[in-house]
Amino acid sequence: MDWRLKYVIRHGLLCLPGGEKAYRWLTASLLGTNAGMAYKWFRVIPAHYRALYEQYGDDARVQRCWCFDSGATMAAGLAIAIISDAPGLLTDHLQRLQDRYCAVSCQVLREKGAELVTLSSAGADRVAHLLERVRHLPAEAALSAINVTYSPDHRMAAGADWRGHIGCVFSAGTLEHYSAQALEEAVALMDEAVQPGGVMSHVVDHRDHRWHADKTISPLAHYSLEEGEYRRRFANPLEYHNRWLRRQYVELFTRHGFHVTCRNRIEFTPDLPPLPDGYLATPFQQAPLEELHHLVTHFVAIKG
Repeated sequence: MDWRLKYVIRHGLLCLPGGEKAYRWLTASLLGTNAGMAYKWFRVIPAHYRALYEQYGDDARVQRCWCFDSGATMAAGLAIAIISDAPGLLTDHLQRLQDRYCAVSCQVLREKGAELVTLSSAGADRVAHLLERVRHLPAEAALSAINVTYSPDHRMAAGADWRGHIGCVFSAGTLEHYSAQALEEAVALMDEAVQPGGVMSHVVDHRDHRWHADKTISPLAHYSLEEGEYRRRFANPLEYHNRWLRRQYVELFTRHGFHVTCRNRIEFTPDLPPLPDGYLATPFQQAPLEELHHLVTHFVAIKG
């Protein structure tokens, strides 16, 4: 869909009372647009597991894992139940978990689970065992059956059962949707929850998210918007992404006591549409071009 049409639909609904809720119901509940998120988790989890294994070696399987903003599907919980024998935690502040995505989550487990089994040295029967445990159960009950807790409140991770006991907290395509203040609060919470020597493993998409809907624009296009235009377009709960550069995340994580490594996931390539006339908005005119060209970063941060 052209991003302009998507923009009109979203902003039209946002003008109505309860418009944000209506849009999320229309897309996630009625149209079932979040089914692809189940596949996304099984694409991303191997990178998170590698970060966990690099830190803990053979003890990775006994580490508790927390998925921060798990989305509408229970797929991240199924993945956690493969890579770890310890209890797992899923939180999602938008309360998106839905029973309608149980079937696709199980289908992805059947199709993609073997890679995680091999990577994490889980038993050969792990996928079949998980499928048997979750069969015919609604999402939250299915997660509970495989020793994974779900909560719509991230603060669950600071509760007595989890605080200081989590070996790895991970996310994918999430942190870029948080404001500076919300990121500060989220990382402070992660600092509370993660044990000394534990891992934060976050994949951040720095691209202009309109590009996902319309590949004719540049994935760097948001860097050409001055502050007023940027706020006009993105200062709403359905489209907000923060335009943070890699170094800003590094500074935040470091300030909270984490030692950070940046791993390139996707870089800008010549086949992608360039910035119109090469123009950069004022906040980005001094940024090194190389940093702007880091389109997706995997941050691995170890708690000191």
